[in-house]
Amino acid sequence: MSSEINKGLLIVLVGPAGVGKSTIANRLAETLNVSYTVSATTRPKLPHEEKGKKYDHIDKREFFRRLDSDQFLEYAQVYGEYYATPKHPALDFLSEGRDVLFEIDFQGAMQVRYHYPEALLIFILPPDEPTLLRRLTDRGRDSEEDIHKRFRAAKREIHMAKGSRAFDYMVINDSLDRAVEEITKIIHHKREGGF
Repeated sequence: MSSEINKGLLIVLVGPAGVGKSTIANRLAETLNVSYTVSATTRPKLPHEEKGKKYDHIDKREFFRRLDSDQFLEYAQVYGEYYATPKHPALDFLSEGRDVLFEIDFQGAMQVRYHYPEALLIFILPPDEPTLLRRLTDRGRDSEEDIHKRFRAAKREIHMAKGSRAFDYMVINDSLDRAVEEITKIIHHKREGGF
């Protein structure tokens, strides 16, 4: 499969909820020439979400139909809902020489690392646990119980990531500007053939 993505760079931001993946990805998309793909999910659409902008909201039957017909690059079950990255247009973008940016969780990242070893996997870390808990709380989306569930899951994910050799870099998001700058440098370095 690696020959399928020999032109563009597959950039994968990984990290638990509340670490700032989406914010960093949005900033990178503003400054770098990267393509985004719309993820498929069985999660219900949130009131603030625009249809088809970040997620393609589908039911579980359609999700498994697509999964069975090998339409996903990676997928994961998170808090009872399924999320996946469609293979196309991601592979099309890459074959055209366009860089593609994903923001996914640990499960999905392990699938990407296995199937596409040349992908650039960057794990985003919070500066510390109290900051992560505050960020989860400040999002204002979850109940107290859900916040603590996500916090416990985040701590497990961070522990697994630190013990894994799957990630090319780990970046602490203690300052959005600094994190974006560091990741931008990593991407430029990778494009130039370095590591």
